[in-house]
Amino acid sequence: MWRPKSSEEVDRTSLKAPLAIAFAKYVEESCADFAQLRECRRYAKSGREIVSLDLKIGVPQRPVYPILPTETISVAFFPDNEGAPWVFVAREDFPDTPHQNLMPEGEPSALCIDDRPWQDARANYTPSELMGRIVIWFDKACQGELHGTDQPYDPVFLYDSAHEVIVTSQAEQAMADGGRLDVWTTDDSRKYLIVVPFDRERDASVSTAGLQVVYAEVRPDKMSRIRRAPQNLRRLVEMLKERDLDLLPALQSAVEDWLALAREDRDKAWSFCILLHMPQIHPRTGEVGSTNLSAFLCGSSGGEIGQALGILAANDSDQAGEVQYVRLFTAKPQAAGLETIGVSVAPVHLQLNAARATIMSGREVTVTRRVAMIGAGSLGSSLAEMLVREGQFQWTIIDDDFFLPHNVSRHTLIADDLGRSKVSRLASRLHSIRGDADLIPIHENVLRGGPDGKAAGALDSADLIVDASASVTVSRWLVDRPSTPRVLSTFFTPAGRSAVLMCESADRKVTLRDVEAVYLREVLTNPSLHDHHQSGQQMRFTGACRALTNRIPTSSVAVLSGLIAGSVPEASTAEDPALKIWTMRDDGAIDCLPVPVATVRAEAADWTVLFVHSLLDELVGERKIALPNETGGSLMGMIDYEARIISVVHALPAPKDSVGTPTSFERGKRGLRRRIDDAQTRSGGQVRYIGEWHSHPAGHSAAPSSVDMKQIEDLSVALEIDGLPAVSLIIGETDIGFLIREAHHG
Repeated sequence: MWRPKSSEEVDRTSLKAPLAIAFAKYVEESCADFAQLRECRRYAKSGREIVSLDLKIGVPQRPVYPILPTETISVAFFPDNEGAPWVFVAREDFPDTPHQNLMPEGEPSALCIDDRPWQDARANYTPSELMGRIVIWFDKACQGELHGTDQPYDPVFLYDSAHEVIVTSQAEQAMADGGRLDVWTTDDSRKYLIVVPFDRERDASVSTAGLQVVYAEVRPDKMSRIRRAPQNLRRLVEMLKERDLDLLPALQSAVEDWLALAREDRDKAWSFCILLHMPQIHPRTGEVGSTNLSAFLCGSSGGEIGQALGILAANDSDQAGEVQYVRLFTAKPQAAGLETIGVSVAPVHLQLNAARATIMSGREVTVTRRVAMIGAGSLGSSLAEMLVREGQFQWTIIDDDFFLPHNVSRHTLIADDLGRSKVSRLASRLHSIRGDADLIPIHENVLRGGPDGKAAGALDSADLIVDASASVTVSRWLVDRPSTPRVLSTFFTPAGRSAVLMCESADRKVTLRDVEAVYLREVLTNPSLHDHHQSGQQMRFTGACRALTNRIPTSSVAVLSGLIAGSVPEASTAEDPALKIWTMRDDGAIDCLPVPVATVRAEAADWTVLFVHSLLDELVGERKIALPNETGGSLMGMIDYEARIISVVHALPAPKDSVGTPTSFERGKRGLRRRIDDAQTRSGGQVRYIGEWHSHPAGHSAAPSSVDMKQIEDLSVALEIDGLPAVSLIIGETDIGFLIREAHHG
């Protein structure tokens, strides 16, 4: 039973802490079958109270740990419930298990029964819940089930320092390289100590800060479990010596560095920080887990520690009064005197890196491939920042724009960046978020840089291109570049109510042109996307006639950017192409529409024709419905004359004045102009009228008849005014054919 010397026994009815009163009463009145109240105690000074009891444990025939059938436990309570109850077992041979707090030497074993913050658990914490958690702890200990897959093997240190240590990524690298370290503080309170690599140019500042750091590492094969935290520097040295690490040379070297830089400690409060990398060990199996960084702090200067080691002596002479300590050159460091140097344990916070960011974001894999992102605007900056915070990708960011006042509304940059290159300032911001982020800014226009520009080289060497430029021209230019890697394009619609992600297949057999065609067909045929390309409101940000920007809420940019960022890693690592459309509804709900991407390509003359597969399926179905008569209608699509590519994405319903017979089809005109205009508007001006389709009767193939040849000739003449070819699509009994004709008159 735990009976601290500074406590005294009290009667149960004399308890004052509310939870202690309720718990003792609960043990006596409701737990008689398995628990018996033994004793109550109180600390006279702090008012903390202890309730001790015998608890019967349901020990199985072969318990994993040697738990007794009856264990005596002591539960400590804070006055007014300002802290969580602590559960102790005082017997000296209590087994070493997971989920114990690492207590100071001489203190009882402390069970970790609840990892919730007390401020969250306090309001609903009852004696029944407390007893239940204690019983569950012992049940799991007997079964060997205390350790979760996401939990450390070693006991949790009981932090008793007023300081907390933050280790930068650069300091971690310096430790790995065997370099020296410095410590900085955030303010005069010195609550947070920032560990950075040593920089000789900052010697004066470091001396003024009064902080010094030592780093050492315990080899995994020499590590054994730590059950009690050392209370002084001698015990820490001895504990590490037992694990084949001699800390004395490191302490001696640190003292000598301190002597060379400072020589005296009369004008400041010094602290000594010892950082230790120690592997975690499973208490039962001895399995070595991950390496944990622990911080032990001494409120002593290098001079005081040097004296305790026996390698420095205080200068008590009347000479060289400015020198407070002198070096004893023949003396060897000894641990015995270090017993007077107390140590405390401080929490260690490691700076965010890719691996930690991946874990914190809930992702299973850190994608390390190089992304070349085109566009550092509101979408690009948000996308890059979110994915950098999630540990994903190495980044090359390409844009030739500068940061202007109107950009502040929706960009991740701030007013301090005004007038500067977006890519250079964005790279600096992302590097400040994650020190290990691999970032290359290129201030260049991809369309004007030429094949020898930096942007061209970056695109060729990337593993993935993310096009966040919101430019159809850029997307199509990327597709047609011979050396372009896989491309993912993403953008907001003009009104800022929707976002789109389009990704090529891994082998690039399905390109952005294919995905774009499927996307536009979905926009034209899905009723929920009727207003998808609705024009947003615009405002002029200078007096220039072209100085316009869309009026989109920053909150919408954040929401839509987050949705896109969440899908980029998966889309870019999958083999298949991807198309996703997100739409924000007026009631705050968000619709996500994943669309299968399937197209058919064919060649005719020097043209490549791309058909959306679902369109062909639809037209085959229309033919069957119309039989025995023929049917048809107008085709909508895109024509890239320079690339010689025609994308056929949509067929308009036949006008009501159309006439179909078993041997012919004459397409009517009623309402056709309005339908063409509607399709153009609904697609954001991307599709246009490109030709006609019709079916052949039962038993006939798609081979063109003389009438079909005359029709394509007449159609090509009609479209010659726009300098574009005409398309005629024929649906036969078992096949599909098409004709392309350009009128040439001269």
